[in-house]
Amino acid sequence: MELIIERLIWVVNGFLAILYSLADHVVALLFTAAATAFIVTTSAEQRAWALGAGVLSIAASLLAPAPVPVFLLVMILGGWAAVTLEKYNPPAQRWNVIRGLGLYAMAGLGFMIYRNFGLGESVLTDPMMSQGAGYLNALIGVAMYVIPLGFLAMLAQAIWAHPPAPGTPAELITKVRTRGRG
Repeated sequence: MELIIERLIWVVNGFLAILYSLADHVVALLFTAAATAFIVTTSAEQRAWALGAGVLSIAASLLAPAPVPVFLLVMILGGWAAVTLEKYNPPAQRWNVIRGLGLYAMAGLGFMIYRNFGLGESVLTDPMMSQGAGYLNALIGVAMYVIPLGFLAMLAQAIWAHPPAPGTPAELITKVRTRGRG
């Protein structure tokens, strides 16, 4: 009887460990689901690039410190919204999402490597190098917030401000942009 109780305790502890791990990585799991759906719905021409950016992004979402996982989730959800709203050139908008996710994933993985391997701490013995490391830390910290915001601004700009198509007459552009009142 004691052996059964001991084994039951081990099973319950294992289950609780899995639940705690899932709760700790809920953002990464949500991102993985959204990114997988994005990759699957991408056209064949862009799928290899979407898969590469997706794998990098999932790795960054799992490994990189905050704020990277949260911003990756915000970026993929914003990307889904932009591709859904885009009526002018959806493949180009999807490509913008792939590029943005790939860029931020590489930045996030670089941030993880810089932070986890103590690359900024190895220069703290020299005062001049310490000042440079402080400046570099500030730049990295700002970049981890600015890149996603710039990405979302780029998506919004691409939805609402389209360049004219080649050969489009200027009066048609004016008529469309002013809704016939110009």
